[in-house]
Amino acid sequence: WGPWAPLARASPGCIELLPTEIFARHSSLSVKPVELRAKVRMSLTISPQLEIPIGIYSRTTRVSFPTLKKSSKRAALAGAPAGGAGPDIPMDPLKKDAVMTDWTYHVADDPEGRDVAKEDRIKGHRYGSSIVPMSEYDEAALMYTCERTLTTLGFADMNSLSPEHSVHHIEAVAADKGDAWAACAFESLIQVMLSERLVLIARYVFRKNAQPRMVALWARKGENGCASILEMQYLPFFEDIREWSCPSLPTPSAEQEATVEALVDAFNLDVVATSGAEPIKGGKSFDPEYFKLEDTNNPCLARFYDFVVKRLVTPGIKVPPSDLGNHIDVPVQAKEKSEKRKIPDELKAKFTLQRVEKSGGKRKHFWREAIAEKRKDLDLGEVDTKRIRVPERLGKKEEQEKKEDDDEEKKKGVKAEEGGGGATSSGGPVFAQPVGVFPAVHVGSVHPERDFERWLAQKGGGHDIVGEAMRQMKDIIERLIDEGEDFHGKALSCLSSLRKGCVSEGEAGLFNNFIRLLSHGVTQRKIHFWKRASEASVGLITDGEVPTSTVSIEEARAFLRGEPFFPPSSASAAHKPDGSSGTHGGPPLTEQDLEAMID
Repeated sequence: WGPWAPLARASPGCIELLPTEIFARHSSLSVKPVELRAKVRMSLTISPQLEIPIGIYSRTTRVSFPTLKKSSKRAALAGAPAGGAGPDIPMDPLKKDAVMTDWTYHVADDPEGRDVAKEDRIKGHRYGSSIVPMSEYDEAALMYTCERTLTTLGFADMNSLSPEHSVHHIEAVAADKGDAWAACAFESLIQVMLSERLVLIARYVFRKNAQPRMVALWARKGENGCASILEMQYLPFFEDIREWSCPSLPTPSAEQEATVEALVDAFNLDVVATSGAEPIKGGKSFDPEYFKLEDTNNPCLARFYDFVVKRLVTPGIKVPPSDLGNHIDVPVQAKEKSEKRKIPDELKAKFTLQRVEKSGGKRKHFWREAIAEKRKDLDLGEVDTKRIRVPERLGKKEEQEKKEDDDEEKKKGVKAEEGGGGATSSGGPVFAQPVGVFPAVHVGSVHPERDFERWLAQKGGGHDIVGEAMRQMKDIIERLIDEGEDFHGKALSCLSSLRKGCVSEGEAGLFNNFIRLLSHGVTQRKIHFWKRASEASVGLITDGEVPTSTVSIEEARAFLRGEPFFPPSSASAAHKPDGSSGTHGGPPLTEQDLEAMID
């Protein structure tokens, strides 16, 4: 014990030396004193005319692992002697070493990693591949509001409830202390429930605006001067129940039943029941239990606190290997009885137990493999796997076969035209037909920008994937605008992504028409969104960006300012003093001038 042994001998009765294992087991670190007091006090409502004051106590509570506190090494060294702290840490003995957690949000596919502002973040409920947006006002309106209560719903037979109907810890309901009338009424209720073998079903809300629960109250008669109680068992709702089916087992033989009975007798933890002996043995009292559940510690917590004490005494000690299996083990007496009667060998002999190895993971199966396996059993000829038709998931079998036949006829017609020197019977041009089934284009509301860019990059087969992706993107933008101002930031990001895609695909007219409709919004939300979009300079696509666009830079700037735009040619013609249109004696009008005049 080092220098502590002389000190302990010099102070008998004041200092006691204990091993670290015993200290960790009995110290206040691992055993927290709990005062027996009511968790909540309320009234048990039997009817509007009868309410019994009661108190609810926790019988069992799950002890969780202690949280590890985060601290700053540099801040802890601030109060250390000179040279212990860094050059930028002031010497302050009152400085705390606690740290603060700060959360930042970033877009997953943003290469620059910019922070997302609070007004640009939204909440939502995931429904499939989409998210149903929820604003803070919707979230507040959907909150459940109620008063705390324990209201009787009815009585049920005891046999109607089974152990699988318990989904929470057990609590005890007792009459309120110091209330004689409450104790009398409560005791009468318990006597009636025991005589009729009934269980009370109630609605329980332990705190205002808390989640309501459905509970069952079991009557328990008090013994040895203890008060009677109602044990509260939390019942599952319909969503909490998991249905499962167990296949029927064969009827066991008499020898198998006898072997199982011997196994149960060998593992019986009650000494008095198995041996028939009295609790007095050799003139001394002994404990009639092999295994005490109430004295069994949590092996994980015991190992944790044991290591904490060792690390406190020896800072550089390493974590010992895990031996949790030895903390909860079969009692020695039960093992001796089982081995003496050779029960494990009898079980293997009577039931022919075999170890079933789990098969490997899932693997893909191909048609050629299935045909090869089938050919082993049957005498089949060669099968062309390419002619096996499997209906697609987005169509019926008959429609798919008809479409394949039409595609085959079109391909034959194209081949015949190519063999005839490139001329057709009708003399018209020949266009390539789309190949395959039209893909299921879907731009979700979770990451619409990423989905939109992915579909723009996927080209081939002769299908108009770009047009469908742009249509869905416009629908998402309009839906986000109508949801409220909390979602305008995401709508603006989608609008910028749509503009970028239209520029790359040369769809200037589609985007310009769509943004003109947005600028003429009639609702207050659309007007607010367009003001935000114009401030962000998300405007028309000009002819400098896409050659096919008919919008000039001056017109795009005037559009963002909300001013009317008149082309120079039309403006000069409108202001001639003689009132002529300017088409005679001047240069011919271009297509842009004509379109500007029409607008």
